[in-house]
Amino acid sequence: MRSLCGIMCAVTMMATPAAALDYVCKVRDTGDGFISPVLALQFEPSAKTAIVYDAIIHAVHGEPISVKLKDRGNGKFRFTYRVNNIPANPRPARIGYRIELDTNTKRVIVRGSMPGVTNSFNGNGSCEVGQLKNK
Repeated sequence: MRSLCGIMCAVTMMATPAAALDYVCKVRDTGDGFISPVLALQFEPSAKTAIVYDAIIHAVHGEPISVKLKDRGNGKFRFTYRVNNIPANPRPARIGYRIELDTNTKRVIVRGSMPGVTNSFNGNGSCEVGQLKNK
């Protein structure tokens, strides 16, 4: 729970461009972990990149990261990125993530995959839209 507080505090420090959309999503892990229970997304619909922050990114980078953004039309967006050196046993993990956001329904689907592993990590949830505050 303490890490969630840290995420929300850090999320409030993300810079907010005038036309940016901000979403904070609660995600339910439907698999075997490596899906954060809270994630924050910030993007401009016409841009090619976005900013994402969650507990996994916090553990590795300590701050939001820039990710690829694809406008899929009809209010749907795809965010893709990879996080290396995720703390795990017996060795650090490398996971590629894909987030699908539907801005009309405010629903989110999160998928993660590791090289050499056949199953994926999955989660889904709902988001709230608003402007993240600068501190």
